[in-house]
Order: sequence, then structure tokens, then C-alpha cells
Amino acid sequence: SDNNRQVTILNRQGQVIRSFKIKNDGSLYGIALSRTGNVIVSDISNGYISIYTAAGEFVRQFGGKGKGQGQLSNLFGVAVNKEGHIVVAEWGGHCVSVFTEEGTFLYRFGHEGKAE
Repeated sequence: SDNNRQVTILNRQGQVIRSFKIKNDGSLYGIALSRTGNVIVSDISNGYISIYTAAGEFVRQFGGKGKGQGQLSNLFGVAVNKEGHIVVAEWGGHCVSVFTEEGTFLYRFGHEGKAE
């Protein structure tokens, strides 16, 4: 439903500051705030990270399904580290990929383990 494609920003007291709709046909899952105040959203069905301003204006999108450098495989969670880099957990790739806020791929670490 459209309710699943809405971001609501609250203050520390839990009061709504603003809400905006996201125009996306995927399955939105993770959300984080960048150090610059942008809203970062993960789309698990299409493998993209989308960035919006706090006012809801689309800024950029990066990633895409795949296991190559800069691509995302069944991405799951999204966070921002202390350097301001976007950190994406990939369930399908059994790894974590790291990007700049501009969407430039920096590095990936981790791999699938083996049952013993």
C-alpha cells in the first residue's frame, strides 16, 4: 500500500515534523539518516539505495541487483558510519558494502561461511 512508501520524521519527543511519500515500486526496508540530513532508504526487491532530502526531494539512487562491485544482492539493513559512509548489509551476498553518500563504491567485506 502507499502507506508503506511514506517517510515520517519525528523529533526527540515523538512529534511529527514532516512526512513525505516515496515514489518507488520496490520493497522498502531499511532507513537511515546521513550526516548531512538526507534520508537513505534501501529497496530490497530492486537492490537500490535511494537518497532523499529531509523535505522528500529525490537526490540520487545507486546500487542495483547483482554481486559485482557496487551492486547489491538482497540488501537488508542500511546505516551510516562515523565517517558518513553508507553501510549496507547484504543478505544475498553474505557481506557488507560501503559507499560514499554520493554513491561511490568504496569496499566490501565478509563472505558466506561454511557449516562444519
